[in-house]
Amino acid sequence: MLVVLRLFAVLMLVSEANMLLAQTYDDFLGAGHEIGMQVSSSSDEGANLNAHVISGTQMTPDLIGASRFLSQATLGSSYEDLMYVSDVGIDAWLNEQFELPVKSFESKYDQVFSEINQLIVEDDHSNNYMSFVFYEFVMKEPDVLRQKVAFALSQIFVISPYHGSSLNNESWSNMTYYDYLYQGAFDNYKNLLSNITYSYPMGNYLSHFMNQKADIIEKTYPDENFAREIMQLFSIGLHLLNEDGTPVKDADGNNIPTYNIDNIAEMAKIFTGLAAGITEDGLVNDYFFRDWGLNERAPMVMFDDYHTKGEKNILPGVVIPAGQSGIQDVNQTIDVLFNHQNVAPFISKRLIQHIVKSNPSPAYVKRISTVFKNNGSGVRGDLKAVIKAILLDPEARDCDWIDQANNGKLIQPIERFTSIFKAFKLSTPSNKIWFRDFGDVFNETGQSFLGSPSVFNFFSPFYAEDEFVAPLELLSPEFQILNSVTAIAYINEMEDVIKIRPFKNRTASNDTGDWLAHNVNDDPVLDFTDELNIYSNQGVSALLERLDVLICRGQLSDATKNIIANAILQNETNDNGYTDQDALEDVLYYIMMSPNYLIQK
Repeated sequence: MLVVLRLFAVLMLVSEANMLLAQTYDDFLGAGHEIGMQVSSSSDEGANLNAHVISGTQMTPDLIGASRFLSQATLGSSYEDLMYVSDVGIDAWLNEQFELPVKSFESKYDQVFSEINQLIVEDDHSNNYMSFVFYEFVMKEPDVLRQKVAFALSQIFVISPYHGSSLNNESWSNMTYYDYLYQGAFDNYKNLLSNITYSYPMGNYLSHFMNQKADIIEKTYPDENFAREIMQLFSIGLHLLNEDGTPVKDADGNNIPTYNIDNIAEMAKIFTGLAAGITEDGLVNDYFFRDWGLNERAPMVMFDDYHTKGEKNILPGVVIPAGQSGIQDVNQTIDVLFNHQNVAPFISKRLIQHIVKSNPSPAYVKRISTVFKNNGSGVRGDLKAVIKAILLDPEARDCDWIDQANNGKLIQPIERFTSIFKAFKLSTPSNKIWFRDFGDVFNETGQSFLGSPSVFNFFSPFYAEDEFVAPLELLSPEFQILNSVTAIAYINEMEDVIKIRPFKNRTASNDTGDWLAHNVNDDPVLDFTDELNIYSNQGVSALLERLDVLICRGQLSDATKNIIANAILQNETNDNGYTDQDALEDVLYYIMMSPNYLIQK
């Protein structure tokens, strides 16, 4: 382990040194430069409704360009995936992804739960079962772009059944919630905001389920939890923003709040009267404001007797009028938030941060905000157009950005695992991918599927590391969960993934048939066949070139390659029993801990 830590330290130093050097790309077109990009200038705004709109035309990258693109657009890809994108081009791939049929996490969950009940007698809906469904989708379903966007949205519109949450062991309804994100990934933002507002899991998580009007006698008041977060986290943020995401300043140079504490109290009144819409036996619940015997998958409905009447001052200068029904109040409020000037830059920047880079330039944010405001056909909030613009933007595709010191992002822990699983075509004897990621890796990495410790996600989009990042006025969101514990624990976990097993597949029952247990006869395996052939026939340098393209996006520096090659040579010299499999596993292990891999550019 000491040798491994020393290697990691050396690689970190090499990476820091390389930040001062330019990486040469002779094939600008293949790696995805600006070929095929059309960007109208900012001076066109006003005269041209489509100012700043990005459109790709026949972009055909080489394998490195395809690898870089797919690292942004997916949760992982195989070598065959890279070749396919390189062959058909980015535009064609995007169009294919947008046209793939929409499936259902809810339906997949029901299938998995039925299979679980064939192994154990199970009445509870354990939180673990959600991750089973997630990884089944990742490994088996072709709509990889939709999955990537849904994963990003799940860290903006956060719910979590862990850490003492009221959603504990309600995985069946939580999968219905995730469908709102997954199925809404290419839909309209307004529909997404409406769906999460009326969903029972969000209502339960942020307390507007059965939220009631004030009772003076009982001295109770509407819960403000959801009212605060729908503004702060899901739509407009804390301060007024320009279209490029920079803060609007007052005459004294201060940020201007989007709302105040009184607005939160008024907004809370909007979300009173919502409760179960369907009973457990499938009947319409139009008569009883209750929290028992409900169908947790059905959207909440309004009970006007429990809704606060009268006008409500939800934002500075914005009043929801008196005399409306509760549903009218809610829907009008969603419309107000949807059309607020902040929504386009706020949501656009969040999505860019999850997909491409932590520190998008104001110009990048403005281009995407413009698409959010108008998809080119007069439609506001078209997420499909927004996602396409994010991925085709020059700041995402142009190779000149790769060597900018403020470019890139730290790959999230979940994506490090899924990238390995996808690159080497993980499979199991049973074809079941039942990975209990919260119990197995959350403490080690700080992340698991829907495992956020709070509504504020695993890390803040505004986090900046104190010593090096904050002084440069930059952000480093994912670094908030990288610390002395998770940095070392991740290395150990990845060694197990590569050298022992990717994870413990829990497809057996324990001795008493009470819960799922690790099935040693159903362990997942990674397919290293092609890489072993390359190493056996061409040596470590060829293997490094292959893995550089496959998992490192062409970013593995010559210095890092030399360190790894020398380490393999030393292992071969010192260990007579050192096999080709050992060498391959070590090479991959060293790459997966290197900054060249961990920082996606």
